[in-house]
Order: sequence, then C-alpha cells, then structure tokens
Amino acid sequence: MRNVTISTDTSQEKSADQTTFLDPGPEAFFETLEKDIRVFTRNLIVKTIRDEFDRFIGAESYDRVDGRMDYRNGFRYRDFDTRFGIMEDIPIPRARQRSFHPNLFVRWRRRENKITRLLASLFLYGISTRKVKVLSKALWGKEYSASTVSRSNRILQEEYLKWMHRRIERPIVYLFLDAVNLRLRRHWVSKEALLCAIGINDKGEKEFLGFLLGGRESTQSWETLLEQLLARGLSTEGLKLVTVDGNPGLLRAIDTLLPDIPIQRCIVHKIWNVVGKCPRNQKSLVPAEMKGIFYATNRAEALERFRAFKGRWQHELPNVVECIEKDLDVLFSFYSFPYRHWTLIRSTNVIERAFKEFRRRIKVMETFPNEASCLRIMFALAKLLNENWKYKPVKNFL
Repeated sequence: MRNVTISTDTSQEKSADQTTFLDPGPEAFFETLEKDIRVFTRNLIVKTIRDEFDRFIGAESYDRVDGRMDYRNGFRYRDFDTRFGIMEDIPIPRARQRSFHPNLFVRWRRRENKITRLLASLFLYGISTRKVKVLSKALWGKEYSASTVSRSNRILQEEYLKWMHRRIERPIVYLFLDAVNLRLRRHWVSKEALLCAIGINDKGEKEFLGFLLGGRESTQSWETLLEQLLARGLSTEGLKLVTVDGNPGLLRAIDTLLPDIPIQRCIVHKIWNVVGKCPRNQKSLVPAEMKGIFYATNRAEALERFRAFKGRWQHELPNVVECIEKDLDVLFSFYSFPYRHWTLIRSTNVIERAFKEFRRRIKVMETFPNEASCLRIMFALAKLLNENWKYKPVKNFL
C-alpha cells in the first residue's frame, strides 16, 4: 500500500486569491491557475468520497455511535483521469464487512466519461490515433494509446441502438437510397456494402434515417432496411419520390414494399453508365450531349432532346441509346415536381455527399476490425451529419 498524505484542512488548501506573484506573466499565471484547479478538484473529490463513506457506514471518523452499519478498514488508492487532469492516488475507504464503491466513479473505469467521449470524437473527426496520443498529452497530461481510443468508441454502442430504433417524427417527402462499400475484417478482409437512407421532410430538413450492413446489396438486405424504416414511422402517404442509383436488388425491394411511390433514377449514375459504353474518343462528347436532356425546362422539351440524341447516335452507338431509353420514364420523374426541387431530387448527390464525408473521416483507418466497430463509427458520423443539418434546411424548399 502506498503511503499518501491527504490534507482535508481547508485552511491549508490553495486558492487562486492566495496565490501571489511578484510580476506574473500570462503563462506563469495560467500554469499556476491550472495547478490550483487540480488541487481544488482533488480535495473536493476526496471530501465527496469521505462524506459518502460516512453515510455508508453510519458514522463519521472517531465517532462512537449506536446503530452504525460497519467499521473503517483503511484505504485503497486509485488514479482517475478527469477533464482537469489526472488525479493520482485518490483514497477510497474500505469497510470491514461490506464492499464500498463511491457513486462518483463508474465501476471499473479509471477516466471520466467526458474524456472517453472526447477521445472517440477526436478519432471521428479524422484525427489519427497517433495524433490523438499527442493531443491527449497536451490536453490532459496523459497519452492514450490506439487501443484506448478503440475502447472509447465502444461507449457509442448503446446510443447506436437507441438511434437505430428512434421514431421518424416528421413526414418524409423525398427519400434517397444508396450504398457505400467499406473494407471490413471478418475471417478475411472484404468489401461490404453499407446500405443508407437519407430523407428530406416537409420542412426541407435533411435527416440521415438509418443504415444497414448489407453484404452485396441483395434484395433481402434492402427489404430489411426499408422494413425498419416503415416500422419506425416512415409514412407512405406523405412520401412523394424515392431517388436511387438503379441497383436491381434495391429496385425489387422498392417494388415490394413501396409499390405506389414514384422512382427517380439518378441521372449522374446513368451518365457514368453511358461513359462506360462509349469509345475512348467519344467519352466526353456523348455524355455532354446527354446532360442536355436532363437540363430541359420541362418534360416535353426533354423528350424532344432525347429524340434528337437518339437520331444522332442510334446507328453508331445503339447500346448507349438503349441504356437511356429503357429507363427514360424513371429518369424523367423529377419533371413532375416543383422546379426548385429538380437539382435536389434528380440525383443521389444528397447521399453521395454524405459518403464523401464518411470517406474523409475514416481514411485514417484502412479496414474496420469488426462489424461492431464499423456500425459504431458509422453511427457517430451519421449523427454528426444530422447535427450539422439540423439548422440548415434546404434553401428555397417551401
């Protein structure tokens, strides 16, 4: 047992107004202030634990009273990391007959929850674990290892489960569905699709509704995600349009669960499909002409532009014309909605921008070590997006 002397005499405690300087500079002043805060914090922690222990055994130190529930039996000492720095050798009183654990500390944890959350946040903001070690040393006087940062992310698990089961309160008008591939380690490293749903409600507010690890974007996986959204309150009465990239499994899932909702095929994905079918010397010309179809002022004009496009390229690039023509109706769905919404709903850019943010934040890690880690981190990123969108509704939506 370590010999540590704890002073609880308030007359001996340092206080800011007792500290004197001959000619204090700003650096010296704030260093002393920091030390004083740590001393005050430590003494307050010790006193709080002591008072709680007195109530636990039913008697103060050296009191001889009837009805006490236990007796003192020395101390054990613990270090505890707080937002004010590391508090070393905090004395935890022991009782003879019962186990005492102060309410001030969460059992088995040696750091304040706020630090744990901040460690997780630093990583989620794209800071590597190596840099987290440097920052934690500067902030709290202690380096936290990569494994500690990883364990800190686990506190997100309970929040993740609540978030995935929360009610969808406001009516969703436009729904965007797409997937992003992530590297995930199971028995081996593989790419798996994270199926995502973002909605825009009747006030023009964007919200990341949910996501699901879906392997290879199967119909069953998309149906599972849609069923979860419907169970949480996604109303088909207010839903006007679903914008998708054209994945066959997703289209089948929508046909099963949202059969009466119009579909908008993403024009950006379609343009890239066309690029892949063009000869090298026409990879810029053909897509440029194709874009003009979707920038017409109305559906009739767009149809006229397609006919002109078809007349020009039918014989030279029949596979390109067929690629567009077979999906023409769902590519033109956006023309049935207000003009001010066209740029918003005719592509999956809303969700693609979220994916770009995902990739930027997780580039510090090459592979997710397991499924639970992947879900926790993606949840935290989705939650950050929702917080950023909360007070930034779509301009000119209403």
